[in-house]
Order: sequence, then structure tokens, then C-alpha cells
Amino acid sequence: MGSLKKKILIRILVFGLVCTGIDNISRAKTPAINFKIDRLEDTMLQEVAEGDFRIMVAGAPLDRLTGAEFTALREQELKLQNKKNRDAESKRKLNALLIAMARIADEPTLIYLHELFESYPERRNDVAEAISWYAKENQRRDADWRILVRSLNIIEGDQAKAVMHALTRFRRRSNKAQWIRQAILVGLEQDLAGQQIADRLLTHWTGQEFKPESDSANSIMQQWQEWFASKYPDELPAELPVEAADSRWKYKGLLAELQQQTKDTLDLKLGAQAYVKATCVKCHRFGEQGEKIGPDLTYVSRRFQQKEVLQATLFPSHFVSEEYPTFTIVTDAGKTFTGMMGAAGPDEIMLLTEAGKRQMIKKQDVDEIIPVKKSAMPDGLLNLLSKAEAIQLIRYLGTLPEGASDKYRHKLP
Repeated sequence: MGSLKKKILIRILVFGLVCTGIDNISRAKTPAINFKIDRLEDTMLQEVAEGDFRIMVAGAPLDRLTGAEFTALREQELKLQNKKNRDAESKRKLNALLIAMARIADEPTLIYLHELFESYPERRNDVAEAISWYAKENQRRDADWRILVRSLNIIEGDQAKAVMHALTRFRRRSNKAQWIRQAILVGLEQDLAGQQIADRLLTHWTGQEFKPESDSANSIMQQWQEWFASKYPDELPAELPVEAADSRWKYKGLLAELQQQTKDTLDLKLGAQAYVKATCVKCHRFGEQGEKIGPDLTYVSRRFQQKEVLQATLFPSHFVSEEYPTFTIVTDAGKTFTGMMGAAGPDEIMLLTEAGKRQMIKKQDVDEIIPVKKSAMPDGLLNLLSKAEAIQLIRYLGTLPEGASDKYRHKLP
């Protein structure tokens, strides 16, 4: 018996050593973040545990920011942000600095974080994660709740887990179908742990509870999809977008290409040509170019991330703006026309069809107007472009056209 116990103990020790080795290898790939804060004596940002970032002064954690400390941290953050070619380490430092600032934030710091969220769509994931830390360790404010809910459109992975978990701690709940739908969509893209957090959030918001019906990781989210379809039959279904069989370019492939692009590879001329070639000009205004029938895209780079613009282009009916609904008009003669309604004369309705054509219909000939859960924007527009043109089109829309105001941007003096 003693020999058996000895063998078991040896196996446990060996297993522990193996796990420690694996952990060390993992840490070697992503070394802990530690760096000095400029202009503050004996002040460092330290990763005291994995993903746990703190501002340390003379070896002790800072509990609350003062004006001088906030100014120095903000300047440090802006320097990292304005670095010409940010590498992976710089991006990690930016993320860590925001989390460390948020944990001990005062009112000016929170205002700054909200300004970052509004000004820099590409950084919203990190800002939302930082605010989730503030909500976890401090008071839960309505303004922060709104930021976290809005971030459901773009967060992924562990950051999505952090945001959803933070939202379960707020008393405030969402009763809007669009946000319930978005929480389901986020959950569908999560692993089992993330799906469990999404399930708790949805139960917190709706009061509805489900139990897993099978061993399938997605079973709980499938039940939420079915419930949503029954509860909100007039809303877009809570389903992830599906690539069309004839789609020339796939979302993940183009997104990966976009994320590898640098400032040096931006080709505005090719992007402008692609804007015309993909027929965007027929409906959308970008600076001085294009029509004003659909959403104005002049400031789209100040409102959405590049991946959101790419997704909206590839899957136009995945999100349909309430400002630009689609209708089917049935005439007395039995003809049907589908598209966005626009301004016309007192006796006519103008409908912008999927083909980008204006269809004028006399009001006296209208038999029925039916809301449609589909965007008037046609599918497959990027099929008209080469891969280089598709990439540069999205990047072109990620810039400000000539003459547009660079508003809501904060920069170093």
C-alpha cells in the first residue's frame, strides 16, 4: 500500500512540474507588462497577476488618482497611442494602462475614457474592458452601463466575457430587443464559459431561465435564439451571418488582411475608385462624392470600427438601421417594389431599390406598404472588386475625406 501511495505522489509531482513548465512557456510568449510612467517619480505600471494591472508608487498600489497623476498617465497613454507603427507590445501596454487607470478612476479619468470610446472606434474594445474593471470594483453608473451595452456590437473573446460579467452586476436591465439580440449573438461566438456568462446576463435582463438540454456547448444559446424568435417575431433573427455560397471574398479572410495593413500600404486612389466600382456612390455620400439617399458615410470612421464596416458591406441585412428601414410597396395593379423610401413630391413616393434605381410611385396607386426585415443595400457588392480593391475600399472609408472636420479628436499639444 505504501508503494502505491508513493507512486501516486510521484505522478502528482511530475504532473505539477509539467503544468508549471507549460505555464512558464505560456508566460514567455506574453511576458508580464511592467514599465515606468514618465514624469512621475518611482511610479510604474505593473502586471501583479495575469491580466491584473496596477499603478504602483514606490512599490505600493495607488488607490486614487490626483490631477497630476492623471495628467501624466494621460500623456503616457497618448504617446503610446500616437506611436507611428504600434507593435503588439505597445498595444498590450495601451490596454494595460487603460485598465490600471480605470480601476482607480476619478471623474476626470472616467470622462477621458468615455471620450476615448467616442473618438476612437478601433479602441472601444479596450475602453469597454477598462470600464468593466471600474464597474467591478467601484460604483455602477448609468453612463458606464450605456458604454458597456454599446460595446456588445464589437467585443470578442475574453473582453466580451469581462463586459458581460460586469453588466450582470448592474441593477439596470435592457428591455430593448436589439440589445437582447446582440447579447445572444455575442454568446453564440463564445466558448462554454462565455456562453454561461451570456446566459446569466440574458436571464438578468429578461427574467427568463433555461437549462441545457444536451451536452452541446451551444444548446443554451440555441434556446435563447428560439425564445427570441417567439418573443420578437418582427425583429431580425438572433442568428450569426452566413457567408453566401457565391461570395467572392470571405469575412474572416478580408478582416485578417485588414488587420495586417499599415499606414504605408494605404492607397486612397484605389479606394476611391473601388467606391465607384462597387456602386456605393449611387446611395451614399462620402465627402463631396455620391448621393445622399442612404446613410452618409463621411464620418463613418468616427462611428464604427473597420470590421463593422466590412461586416455591414458583406452582410447588409445582419443589422438594419432604424433610420433607414426597408419597405415593400404593393400597388393596386399588383406590382411590388422593395427598397428605402425617400423624399418626393406631395403626390408621389420615391423608393430606392436594391439596384440603386429610384422608383417613383403615385400615392393614389398604393395598396399596401409592408415593413421588410432586409436591408435595401444589395448583397455581393464586394464581388465586383478584386481583393486589393475590397481592402482599400474599407480603408478608404476609414479615413476622413478632404474638407471633413476632424472633430472629437484629442491629441497631444
